[in-house]
Amino acid sequence: MTTKQVRTTCLSVAVSFVLSVAPAGAQGSSQVRGRGGGSEAKPSTTTSVTVVFRESDRVTFHDYFVAHKIVAQPLPPGIAKNVARGKPLPPGIAKRAVPAQLVALGPKVEKDVSFSIVGEVVVALKGGVVIDVLAGVFK
Repeated sequence: MTTKQVRTTCLSVAVSFVLSVAPAGAQGSSQVRGRGGGSEAKPSTTTSVTVVFRESDRVTFHDYFVAHKIVAQPLPPGIAKNVARGKPLPPGIAKRAVPAQLVALGPKVEKDVSFSIVGEVVVALKGGVVIDVLAGVFK
């Protein structure tokens, strides 16, 4: 996979996770009251991005994976293509947990943040939502 394809896949995975866990009320709806100066309720959608991984973490994760012979298990081509199109991962696609030793070496995060290996990337998850993606650690 080229760097551009990896970035596209990472972004697609992140977006599909976020979209798959968005509450129904987050879509928002507007109400219009009559003609004469009624007020419109503006949908309130807030998006926040939390950066977890630093550039130095890429080296730490890469070195750990090489030393411990942990290899990426790429997504099957059809699923990777669907994810690149923005579709969510099917439930049968397993996420592998990042070893505890590596989590201790990695970035310091809140208690409710977890790390998983999905295909060829490492993702940081908070409440099931992807908050950051670290690509290029298996090369």
